[in-house]
Amino acid sequence: MKLTKTERWIISNQYRILEALYPQEKKNLAERREAIESGYEAEYDSISQHIYDDKDCLTEGQCREVVDILSMFRALHDAKDKSGVEERETVLEGFDGNDTLESSYMAYARYFCESDGGRFEESRKGDFNSHSLMLGIYRRMLKEWKNSSKPHQLTKEDVVRIVGARTYREKN
Repeated sequence: MKLTKTERWIISNQYRILEALYPQEKKNLAERREAIESGYEAEYDSISQHIYDDKDCLTEGQCREVVDILSMFRALHDAKDKSGVEERETVLEGFDGNDTLESSYMAYARYFCESDGGRFEESRKGDFNSHSLMLGIYRRMLKEWKNSSKPHQLTKEDVVRIVGARTYREKN
């Protein structure tokens, strides 16, 4: 990682503030500040290990997709008539924690649902780890959900159509 002199100056000042705010951590913070001020690039990764690499971050569109998935499952949960489908088919299973992309989706879903005092209570039953790939299934379901005339007031036909998209069918 490369930092400009200006970036190192700003970070150094932030460490000085943290040292004053957290005297019990002053020694560790001062060591990190010294590494930044002196430009010891080999130390930057360990100092910033809690910051995700750019390649591991979710875009705004990907975050929106997670919220759309949560919203779709809320609509399925709230649907008045779910006859003809199994309850488990209308419940968010989560995302695969062993897949690079899906684990980022899982982490964001967890963060989003637990922030601001808690959101999407109906989806917070597990740890959001499905232990299997789900994004392709959710995307097919989302396509069907968005085709509903009233996505937040689903009819029985909407529910059946959306849940039916869980299974991939090849077109002849």
